[in-house]
Amino acid sequence: MSLGKIQIRALLFSILLILAAAYLGAAENSSKAVKIKIDTILASNQSGELDSRLKPLEKQLKVLKYKSYRLLKEESQNVPSQGNGNFEIPGGRSLIVSPQDYSNQQIALKVRLQEAEKPLLDTTLKLRNKGNFILGGPPHEGGVLVLAIWATVQ
Repeated sequence: MSLGKIQIRALLFSILLILAAAYLGAAENSSKAVKIKIDTILASNQSGELDSRLKPLEKQLKVLKYKSYRLLKEESQNVPSQGNGNFEIPGGRSLIVSPQDYSNQQIALKVRLQEAEKPLLDTTLKLRNKGNFILGGPPHEGGVLVLAIWATVQ
């Protein structure tokens, strides 16, 4: 066998290895579980208090222009990629969060908020790994529900 054929075979073998590694890396990323944490917050203008447990979100919440922020509920679930996390939200609502994709340190989540069977929101959002997204929600008890959605790849 000539030196040229050996070099071509070595090159082809190297390309196959690179493609296989890329495929396996993509498959690994798509099969990871994502820890989803939902903080349900009541925002209102009834007083000027910030629940101390919400201190890490203070800058993001102040943009919403309410005077008071109180944490009503926090819940975490490990959700498999392409699976569904179901979170009960006060007022008979539910939030369904489905991890869609993880690449470049960003997580794509399909987010559906519904009341009974009526959809209130159906969207896909991207956030950085270990990051959060603030979602203004429906009216509740003289204020508005705000949902902080946190996502961390496991």
